[in-house]
Amino acid sequence: MVLTATAAITTLVVVACAKGTDSVGDLGEGGTAEGDAGRDVNVVPTPKDSAPPEDTGTTPGDDSGSCTQKVVINEVKTGGVGAGTADDEMVELYNPSTCAVPLGNWELKYASSGGGTGPAGHKFSVGDSIPSKGFLVLTPGGSTDLTAGMAAGSGQVGLLDDKGTLVDGVAYGTVTTKTFGEGTSAVSPPSGGSIGRFPSGVDTGNNKTDFKAYTTASPAIANP
Repeated sequence: MVLTATAAITTLVVVACAKGTDSVGDLGEGGTAEGDAGRDVNVVPTPKDSAPPEDTGTTPGDDSGSCTQKVVINEVKTGGVGAGTADDEMVELYNPSTCAVPLGNWELKYASSGGGTGPAGHKFSVGDSIPSKGFLVLTPGGSTDLTAGMAAGSGQVGLLDDKGTLVDGVAYGTVTTKTFGEGTSAVSPPSGGSIGRFPSGVDTGNNKTDFKAYTTASPAIANP
């Protein structure tokens, strides 16, 4: 899966979405997702004003304007107690740098609040990439398959490169053994909602400062 920006004022994003469902699930730690072969992957342009703004070469989270290949976990939706099925878990990545970043053999991994890693997550294939200023949304099913099983209230999600080095991480809720988190843990995602960086791409190294709770998730667009 290669994401490519086709015009200077258009950013392409990948949205992996479930057919016929928008509910949210909670399997708890170590859970598994039901198979769902009926999912689509859609490539859609991020809306832009008709007149493109002046390109300063920087965005939140990329103050230098350089190609740092820094990809962040921008939004996490774990479901919440009694809010549907685990197929509606979601992790959104964002590339704040000025170049596309290849993701081949990178991994998104989940760890419990106690630090133990579980099956939830995703391994990227050779050829996968995320464009500059692009969003990449992973959900269970489809070519951007996310293996479900994140605990609703407390847990950790890490993004590791092809050498196993932690690129970015977020811990949420009450975490006793930190595996992927940065600084103090973010709040727990609300039932049916998410936690997201505000503004999108910001990374101070402290999850509590960088993330806020949203009652409704906003996949593939900047967090409001």
